[in-house]
Amino acid sequence: MPRVKHWFEPGGYYHITTRTLDKKPAFASDESKRCIVDALAFYRRRGDWRVAGFAVMINHVHFVVSQTGLDLRDTVRDFKKWVFRRLKGAGGGRLWERRFDDNAIQGQKEMEDVVAYVHDNPVRAGVVERAEDYFWSSARNYAGLTPVAMEVDKEW
Repeated sequence: MPRVKHWFEPGGYYHITTRTLDKKPAFASDESKRCIVDALAFYRRRGDWRVAGFAVMINHVHFVVSQTGLDLRDTVRDFKKWVFRRLKGAGGGRLWERRFDDNAIQGQKEMEDVVAYVHDNPVRAGVVERAEDYFWSSARNYAGLTPVAMEVDKEW
């Protein structure tokens, strides 16, 4: 059965999840997690995305972004390429699954729920007891803690 084509509306927020191929733990090191965060920060700084939240796990990444006019499919593809190249080809093979999951966020309550879900990912995985204890997510930003992995757009 063919997949439904991604449809994005400029200004809308989306929960994006993208995974490594075969769930390889490609982001186990802090260096590889930093690469993901640097890529998110680059697209935010360049003005392609407003980044409301993120969590970098060892084999997948969650991010909540708003498209600013560019096609989100293209920027997610470019994000994945950028990370692949920075990680030097992930050992010579493919790094990412070809697809990514996206869910449009509708309304303030859903946005709050999605950001909380993203922040709770390391807690559910048993990595930390409290979301704000995980450095590689935006939970620390929302808790008012420093340092943070990157600045995010908390005004939606």
